[in-house]
Parts: sequence; C-alpha cells; structure tokens
Amino acid sequence: MQHFLAWSVWVGIGLLSAVVFGAGEAATELLRFDRTAVEGGDWWRLLTAHFVHLSSGHLLLNLAALALAAYVASPATPLRMQILAWGWLCFATGLGLYLFADDLYYYVGLSGALHGAMLIAIAPSPYYSLKVRITVVLVIVVKVLWEQSGFYDDMANAEMVGGRTEARSHLLGVIAGLIWIALSQSWKHYERRKSLEN
Repeated sequence: MQHFLAWSVWVGIGLLSAVVFGAGEAATELLRFDRTAVEGGDWWRLLTAHFVHLSSGHLLLNLAALALAAYVASPATPLRMQILAWGWLCFATGLGLYLFADDLYYYVGLSGALHGAMLIAIAPSPYYSLKVRITVVLVIVVKVLWEQSGFYDDMANAEMVGGRTEARSHLLGVIAGLIWIALSQSWKHYERRKSLEN
C-alpha cells in the first residue's frame, strides 16, 4: 500500500492523460493550450494542455517517459511535494509558452513538464551515485539545448505523434525543473542549518 501511495501521483497523471485522450476531440478542444482562449480568460488551459495528446503514439511515448521518470524517483518524496512539483512544472511550462512563444497558438502534450519531472526525479534520488545523477541532468540539458539549434528537425517525429514537436516546451520544462531543484535544495540547506543552530 505504501509503495502504491508513493507513485499514486505518477499513476494519476498517466490515467488522467489516458482518460482525456479517450474523451476525444471535445476534450481536446476544451483543454488544450489555445492562445485566443487563454487571452479570453481560460487560464486553466495553461495546466490542462499537458494532459491532452495528438494521437495514441503521442500518448504512449509520453506515458513511457512518465514511467521512466517515476522509476528513478524516490518513493520517499511526500505526496504533497509531488503534487506541488507537478503543478509548478505544468503551470510554469504553460505560462512560459504563453509569454515567450507568441507565435504558438495551440499546444498539447506532457513532454515539456516531463523534461522537468525527470530532472526533479533523478537529482535527489538515493538510488544513483552523484556521478550518474549529474550525467543524466547534463544529458537532458544538452539534449534540450540541441533542440533549440538549427540542427534539430522538429518534424522528425510528426508521423508518429501526429504533429510538430514543440521543443520550446522542453526547454521551459527543464528551466522549471532546475528552478524547483535549486529552491528545494536551498530550503533543505536552510532547514539543516537551522536545526544545527538549535
């Protein structure tokens, strides 16, 4: 039971994504990132867009990445912190796309937030050495920087996922993840110092 609770947030995200996909086009229209709708007051789309997918291939690809991130995550992370982290990743990525990708009118998919989730999962994981954790973080950061270059083809996976890969969401997810890690590590350091002083 304890192990199920530890991964319940990850499982819930996967189930929610599958349910939204199963709900069809009506759910996509209602929940996706739609710049005009957001400007009209539908701010919740900044969060819900991440649970909408273009195709079954797109969904399965993101569910596989979600499972990998859950696998490396520590089950000791409190549920409250997992929920807060996912809320932050989804909101920061959605808001970032709204503010910094003004040519983007529609967006769906979990991959942006997933890039940040992978960083948040691996960085404090007790199952891997510091060397392994730093290597994984660097690989993810280098991958995302490569995606921003002229060498990256954002249409390479279009046939499989059903549309263009929005690489800027990956960059925003990584930035959000790094901010979360920096703040959480600073808070832990502060708490340790405070406990030593008392």
